[in-house]
Amino acid sequence: MTFLKTGFKEAHNMFLTGLSIIIPTKDRGEVFRKTLAAAYHSTENILSEIIIVNDSKTKTPVIAPNYKDRVTLINNPKSGVASARNLGAEFSRFQTLLFLDDDILISPDNIAHLSNIITSHPQSAINLNWTYPTDLTEQIRETQFGRYLFKNGFTSLKGWSSNLKWNDDKIFEVDFIASYFLCIKKEQFNEIGRYNESFPHAGAEDFEFATRLKKSNISGLCDPQSIVLHNEEDRSELRPWLERKERSAETRKVAVNMGHTALEIKSSTLKIKIIHLIYNIKEVLFLILRVIPNHKSFDVIYFKITNILMAAYLYQGYFKIKKP
Repeated sequence: MTFLKTGFKEAHNMFLTGLSIIIPTKDRGEVFRKTLAAAYHSTENILSEIIIVNDSKTKTPVIAPNYKDRVTLINNPKSGVASARNLGAEFSRFQTLLFLDDDILISPDNIAHLSNIITSHPQSAINLNWTYPTDLTEQIRETQFGRYLFKNGFTSLKGWSSNLKWNDDKIFEVDFIASYFLCIKKEQFNEIGRYNESFPHAGAEDFEFATRLKKSNISGLCDPQSIVLHNEEDRSELRPWLERKERSAETRKVAVNMGHTALEIKSSTLKIKIIHLIYNIKEVLFLILRVIPNHKSFDVIYFKITNILMAAYLYQGYFKIKKP
């Protein structure tokens, strides 16, 4: 969406009390660099700060010298994206928080749009829409796995949100807000109780946070008309994508052990054993995928094997977690 020239002035007026952007990151390299550059240049005309929370124990993200007037780098003494977000919020100076994943590219238009939503919906936690960048979209369309992502709707928020009553034309309320781009007032964030740090990875911590948000008087909103770019250029291959699914399933089991039974995966002992067997022979399936010709006529075979692998990784992540 294109905004009028007054967009910057409106955003400046709305953020007179300041905007704190909090970006947890862990070993994302060039992807993180692009995210930081977009965030910095998109907020240079408003009162703002950017807090980078490094969750890596082996690498430190590089911050360009000319960014250091508004960018602060903090190393997370704990581990996990939930604790990283909480730490960033603790260090924030301003009353409006914007949690941003380290692979999300924002624009000045997004910030101007956000200011308008805050004005009209003050008691809200806000998501904007997302889709893959055009260049990444064109790139992955040429691959079998890329076509798998498109077929299953994994390249846009709308595709991921098949269970939502999606509305293309106006802001709508959602039950489960997500943290890739989440704007919330600091006071409200603290009242809700911040993120639960029991989760080892990104995944179900969003569900748990959204559950508490829903019990409060704060609405979760999604604006479909302002779109940020989800730049997963380093996760556009099958194996790292599956490994992320496995980690997310670990967090799902943690949430179930907390009492969130809506996330429970029920399965027979036999099925679990079969899927674990598939997981143990996964390299054979990867080998088969590598020899399948990259032609659309073979996609149906590629997609079926990929679905089998995804089930194996999800079950491995979910069922290997023991109840604390």
